[in-house]
Amino acid sequence: MDEHTSDVIANRDVPIPVISVGKQRGESKDPKPSAVHQRSTSGAGRSLQDKLFAKLLQQVIPAEDVDNDSVVMGDKRPVDPKRPAFSLPLMANNFRRFNARIGIVFSFQNRVERLLTWRKSSHTFSFLVIYSFVCLDPHLLVIIPIASILLFVMVPAFLARHPPPPSTSTSSITPYYSFEGPALAPAKTIKPAPETSKDFFRNMRDLQNCMADFSDVHDATVSAFAPLTNFSNEKLSSVVFLLFTVITVLLFVSAHLLPWRIILLVGGNAAILFSNPSLQDFFQSVAGDFTNGTARHTSKGPTAEKKDAMDILGLSLPSSPSATMSSLRSLADISLDTYPEEREVEIFEIQYRSLAPYSNSQWDHFLFSPMPYDPLSPLRIAGDRPKGCRFFDDVQPPSGWAWKSKKWELDLDCREWVVERMITGVGFEVSASEDSATSDEIGGWVWDLPSATSYRDSDGVNTALGYEDFESDLRSSLKGEIKKVKKKGKGRASQDYEEKGGAGAPVMGEWRRRRWARIVHRTSMPSESDKRQTANEDRD
Repeated sequence: MDEHTSDVIANRDVPIPVISVGKQRGESKDPKPSAVHQRSTSGAGRSLQDKLFAKLLQQVIPAEDVDNDSVVMGDKRPVDPKRPAFSLPLMANNFRRFNARIGIVFSFQNRVERLLTWRKSSHTFSFLVIYSFVCLDPHLLVIIPIASILLFVMVPAFLARHPPPPSTSTSSITPYYSFEGPALAPAKTIKPAPETSKDFFRNMRDLQNCMADFSDVHDATVSAFAPLTNFSNEKLSSVVFLLFTVITVLLFVSAHLLPWRIILLVGGNAAILFSNPSLQDFFQSVAGDFTNGTARHTSKGPTAEKKDAMDILGLSLPSSPSATMSSLRSLADISLDTYPEEREVEIFEIQYRSLAPYSNSQWDHFLFSPMPYDPLSPLRIAGDRPKGCRFFDDVQPPSGWAWKSKKWELDLDCREWVVERMITGVGFEVSASEDSATSDEIGGWVWDLPSATSYRDSDGVNTALGYEDFESDLRSSLKGEIKKVKKKGKGRASQDYEEKGGAGAPVMGEWRRRRWARIVHRTSMPSESDKRQTANEDRD
């Protein structure tokens, strides 16, 4: 089971649900269970089948850490008694209780649908009148909830307590309500639907359809708004971003100046009136006649470019959805960035030589590594060899980037990157000064100091882990060679004294490296559709 999925929206503020294999909340030994305990379970004991289901599901869902204070496995009570652990029997029980009581929501939804779809025109017109009064006087919003309770809750409840007397005559006399005297019927309360009744299965049907409707609306919303907002098409999303930015700035300044009452009044009435089936048929017929007339008029024109546009009050507007989308594409055809982002990438050429006795002590190319493999690198401390590739051609740019420069460039100023990384235990070459007469070529090498030589100065400070100052490090054994280097200047303050023919112990370790750099620029990442198309082509 994956621990995290970046594309899924879920409540991750609470830990992963854990199977409760101990006693349920209704079986707690607490002599005074809380109201939450009584509400969560029906009080019935767990059967052997329920325990087997819970035990099986426990093997699927990972358990949280025992030290976690939010949920605990076994018979231990969790710290938070308001939220029980995940249990299959408890989930089934809560679903039955929920389905038996959800009927009032579906009944309200059905009445709203009837009201807005003009099943009874008198009811819809009454709603429009009330809506218009609320738009003109928003203070009526405080009265509507109280009036709804009076008319739709308390009045029917009173009429249920005082029903009309049964009619005993054969004549068709309208029954009348008597509001005098004691109540003739018991109070009417809302009861959950029994599990064996038809209403229970009606609620299950409506719940099933509601879940399907929510899934369809969710998928349709994502498919409609995701391409506009997730920058899969950066040009289109950039246009939307700029448009929303301008609208936000304008509304921030002028929102208090807009007549919101008139806007809500006209907009709400127009939306409900246009949902009338008769008006929809009328507008569709008018739109069809207008489209046909426009098509006949444009077909007689000299050019075909005007077929997708129509003139209204002197303005050229698109006459079809395809023409609208093409105009939006032309609007979204903007330049996001003329020059892509550029970065410098580096690779380290690592060489090795053996310091074993009677060896030729020649430097051999080892590999190209993204890390300098310095003496204090994790790989060196762990005793592992450097990791990388053998040749320059095998070095690939980072994901989402491409090579801009054609060749790798050698970094001759090795002091900068050595000091920047605070690398110790190495020596490196120093570039010659402008007034120096030396013409020796600098290769940008940074080598390890030999671990077998550990020189100390008069103060007892170990200076063998320095950078390039070998005057005090090799004062005892290489005194004459240091004087020669000083006479020539600082052209090569640290050199391979074995190659120069100097005497004494070697001043280089087994490894040396130098830095190569190359310029890369950012490239566009392929979208999900492009990836699927490429995968299908590779499969074919």
